[in-house]
Amino acid sequence: MGIREDSILFLLGAGASVDAGIKHAKQMTDDIEQKVQQHTEFKDFNNLYNYLKSSIIYQRGLEGNFSDQGATVEDLLNVLSEINQKHNNKLYPFIGSWNVHLLKVAGDEFINISNLDKKIREQLFKWINIRNYDNSDYFKNFGNLANEIGSTLRVFTLNYDLCVENALKKHSIAVELGFNGSRQWEASRFDNNPNTETQIYLYKLHGSIDWIKEGNSGPLTKCDSAQESSELIFGTTAKLSSIDPYLFYVHEFRKYSLQEPLRLIASIGYSFSDDYINKLISQSIMRNEFAKILTVSPNQNTLEERNRIAGLLRVSEERIIHENCNAKDFFEKNMTLSYFEKISGQGDDAPF
Repeated sequence: MGIREDSILFLLGAGASVDAGIKHAKQMTDDIEQKVQQHTEFKDFNNLYNYLKSSIIYQRGLEGNFSDQGATVEDLLNVLSEINQKHNNKLYPFIGSWNVHLLKVAGDEFINISNLDKKIREQLFKWINIRNYDNSDYFKNFGNLANEIGSTLRVFTLNYDLCVENALKKHSIAVELGFNGSRQWEASRFDNNPNTETQIYLYKLHGSIDWIKEGNSGPLTKCDSAQESSELIFGTTAKLSSIDPYLFYVHEFRKYSLQEPLRLIASIGYSFSDDYINKLISQSIMRNEFAKILTVSPNQNTLEERNRIAGLLRVSEERIIHENCNAKDFFEKNMTLSYFEKISGQGDDAPF
């Protein structure tokens, strides 16, 4: 049995867009730290930032995690969002009072919490909203692979940027983003339809910089361009909330990752730092003896990277395939039917 539509799932992380001109998570985090230490606009948040970063690292230590991973931009936004709920936080009655040092650095009515959250989100928007998408052309190879296979591909992304859809549309590759003619989100557009011309189904698990929502209950709408008040989510709490499209996307990822014909989850630029996504991948590999994980990341020792990911997912390193290259090179050299048949053992003469 050869490669077919339901044989492969793609998962894109921040590293997939680096070659398109978007900073990866560490670069963003380093930039924020530099601004807090040196930039006039951020200097009032220095003590608050230091407190938040040390607290995040301290919490990890309590859980036995002593890795050298610092506090990422998403970690900071998660914590700021939780603290910003103030007394509305569900755990507040059980805690009794805020940390004394937090009260010193948070400002009156936690104004520094709100303002730092706003500043980081503004900076995040600037990083992601690049002016020129020409360098993201390598994503067009999703369309080439779909044509070779002769069916649609399902691509899940943790990124907020517009690189994938812009590259596909530029090359007239039909991509389904889940929005109807009125620009409103509609789950049914991701249903299997033999009559559709769609080549790529794109699931933006964390939102997109061109989505907006009017109020808490308004419809999700896609705009023609990036919006500063765009609909983005950060952290596990938001992922687990019963809000569409995020709940729907996670359900779709789980559904397709558990299908019997699946032979490969191709992870490109994903660091495996999201515990929730990792659990879904791990569940898939454990249930399907024929499925493997392909991970693409540059400048990584293949053996060490396979062992690291196997440990995080609690699966055998034999189930991990690692390509030591950047996303652009992988898309331009390896995004072919013959490549995926070879690494998954799914050539026409394969017994399963």
